[in-house]
Amino acid sequence: MSEPSLPLMRERRCAICSAKANKTWMKADVNFAALDGFAFASRKLPEYMHFDLALCEECDLVFANAVPEMAWFQDSYRDAHFDAENESKYAALTYANALKEWLPLLPSRHSALDIGAGDGAFVEALQGLGFKHVIGVEPSKEPVQRATPATRALIRNDFFRAEDFEENTFDLVTCFQTLEHLEDPLSFVNDAKKLLRPGGILMTVAHDFRAPLARLLGARSPIYDIEHLQLFSAKSLDRLYQHAGFSAISVSALRNAYPVNYWLRLLPLPLAIKGPLLRHTAKSMWGKKIVAAKVGNLVACGRKPLENGSRSIDDDLA
Repeated sequence: MSEPSLPLMRERRCAICSAKANKTWMKADVNFAALDGFAFASRKLPEYMHFDLALCEECDLVFANAVPEMAWFQDSYRDAHFDAENESKYAALTYANALKEWLPLLPSRHSALDIGAGDGAFVEALQGLGFKHVIGVEPSKEPVQRATPATRALIRNDFFRAEDFEENTFDLVTCFQTLEHLEDPLSFVNDAKKLLRPGGILMTVAHDFRAPLARLLGARSPIYDIEHLQLFSAKSLDRLYQHAGFSAISVSALRNAYPVNYWLRLLPLPLAIKGPLLRHTAKSMWGKKIVAAKVGNLVACGRKPLENGSRSIDDDLA
């Protein structure tokens, strides 16, 4: 039997300023034959694989500068497995708590769009926060199938395309742990701004490659992953929002809350040790204990400028 053909590779540039790679951040470590259905799943066991990574010193963005064609990524996302229902609920609670301080600044709670919705846990959270019309977008089939029937009806099982929605429609657009996966995050934030009403907010969560834990673990950090086309810092997230023309940009460290069992999944331990440990903690009370920590995620919010003659965001924040 012949070996499966490897995907064709292509060059990428900085996703913010389009500069060519000029400083290597981390050499590629990829074994295509070892990738399985969970390679493109959310909250998976890390494989510790990644493409060749470069650093844009101007934008402080780490980006994969040699990757397969987008069709390879899209096929992988469509067919990805999913086994993170519990973790998605905890993540939705974290994101909902982070959103609450911005709710008084929204034009209204009429409509919200969640991109990268998974099994719809945050779609449900948005409804709980009082949003009347909520839409989720998720390209992977399995998480959408795992959603409750009522929530599944609100999720478009496809890749996000701005032209599928009317401009100036949404009070809020959210996108959690997804910017890293996008081919063109700058086009995405520009599209999100078009879809927002004046005064509407874009809220994103992304990994921070400058976080102390990520720097300590280096290549053994789970943020260095075959799915991630770029990794942000506080500087590069702020720069991304600025390039799209958002105002009142806020970037801060996020405190995530998950069970101990989930945190153990991310530790760079040999599988011979991690496997039995995870099986034990999955059944134990202490493995289910919730632990909150700032481990290296950033939450960013930016507001679409108000129309001329309206109160400014600075007036609202005063």
